[in-house]
Amino acid sequence: MNIKNINADGIEKIIDKIKTCDNNKDINQCLSEMAKIIHCEYYLFAIIYPHSIIKPDVSIIDNYPEKWRKYYDDAGLLKYDPVVDYSKSHHSPINWNVFEKKSIKKESPNVIREAQESGLITGFSFPIHTANNGFGMLSFAHSDKDIYTDSLFLHASTNVPLMLSSLVDNYQKINTTHKKSDSILTKREKECLAWASEGKSTWDISKILGCSERTVTFHLTNTQMKLNTTNR
Repeated sequence: MNIKNINADGIEKIIDKIKTCDNNKDINQCLSEMAKIIHCEYYLFAIIYPHSIIKPDVSIIDNYPEKWRKYYDDAGLLKYDPVVDYSKSHHSPINWNVFEKKSIKKESPNVIREAQESGLITGFSFPIHTANNGFGMLSFAHSDKDIYTDSLFLHASTNVPLMLSSLVDNYQKINTTHKKSDSILTKREKECLAWASEGKSTWDISKILGCSERTVTFHLTNTQMKLNTTNR
């Protein structure tokens, strides 16, 4: 498959369109158009927020194969994914073929190989870092094993970063829940809410935090009032 030159005008139009997005559906459409411009079949935009003590809060917009996404979630592959691990501490784009050359622990799933078996043959990712210790990636992939991955990666690496900051900024503007909750809740309120989100009872939380059930109830009631919710 030959890789055509990426249209600069197309990139500019996508950037302008991203800035006017009003919801995640609009952003999804922009990502779809971006994937087509850089000649990719699949895309995934993910931001991981460390708000939960036990499990991270993952926000995703993508068109990955549903079967793969379900398997990925059910098998808990997030903690074994080298792309996620890389994105956590890096800023430069990465071609997935780099991970194929690295050794994988025998007891750990080979996420890249399993992704290939599910149709994500080639791909690359652009790390994302946000406020409040959030991080993630914008990934593009293809099911064509004969595609010129290095050439495609080079073209994308000079164009995708141009729209990445606008994408992240407007996405966070649209999805402000995390920012609001993080700025108006006290440290103890966040702790109580985090454990409540894991399904812990008031008694459980009181034992974990070393306080009375009455205190936990007090903090959870405050969070409900501040976040304008009807229950925990």
